[in-house]
Amino acid sequence: MAPRRIVAYWGDPLLVERALARALAAWGPAQRVVLFGDDPCLDRLIGELGSADLFGEPRVIIVRRADRLVGEERLARVLAKELPPGVGLAFVGEALKGPVVRRAEEARFFPTPTGRALQALACELLAEADLPRLPFVVDLLLHAAAGDPLRLAQEVAKLSLWKGERLPPDRLPRLLFFTLGTPYAYLDAVGKGEIPAALAELRTLLAAGANPLALFFALVGHVRALLAALAAMEDGREPAGPTWLVRRRLDQAKRWGEGRLVALLASLQELDLRIKTGQLSPEAALHQFTLSLTPVGRG
Repeated sequence: MAPRRIVAYWGDPLLVERALARALAAWGPAQRVVLFGDDPCLDRLIGELGSADLFGEPRVIIVRRADRLVGEERLARVLAKELPPGVGLAFVGEALKGPVVRRAEEARFFPTPTGRALQALACELLAEADLPRLPFVVDLLLHAAAGDPLRLAQEVAKLSLWKGERLPPDRLPRLLFFTLGTPYAYLDAVGKGEIPAALAELRTLLAAGANPLALFFALVGHVRALLAALAAMEDGREPAGPTWLVRRRLDQAKRWGEGRLVALLASLQELDLRIKTGQLSPEAALHQFTLSLTPVGRG
């Protein structure tokens, strides 16, 4: 079956991104053009749709935050004609409707999964991460995610850091749960290079009883995510994740630069080894890492 030329996805951010990833995989290697529908991009989009690549290279046009744009009659008239050869078009947003959506060969709304649908998503994510889909692991993940699919994906990513290790079942809850929820403020302060703020957030979390080991591995995952976002951008690929998270990660990654992020990850790996060999407690490792940071500016 040939890939659909025009697709439109809206609803739950994680499920929308997963559907978009499948569409991109079906289209295969192609130059990617990313536009944002809440910016003035209609003229540029119509221009892109009206021309073929000079060298015949396949092209995928991704329009994010397309909610207002898909109601444009002018765009609908353009889409009533055939797209240039080798061009794919994807619209993503929160609530897409209008003539452009009706023109799409695949238009799908993804409600936020609950109950069995959320359980099935947990199993899918575990399988994709090559992790065992044991019932007690699925139950722990669902509890840790608190009904949020994006957080569910983050918890699976956190668990995948331990892939290949022999972990007793009683250690899993300590890896997956934070007494204060996901420590966004601490991770953001680290990513922005705001050292006093990072130390203050860390002390607040630990004083309130946050699990230092789970916090340490959330920190590792955050630095890896920054590196992955930067690598995707430099390769001309679309970084994984919803738009707001991609923008935040890219902003932080650019502040540090690839070389310094690699050095941060190497430092965390060394601290991880010292934790596993009993030379350092997770709490001490967090303080040592945070204190060793140097402020960063925009690169």
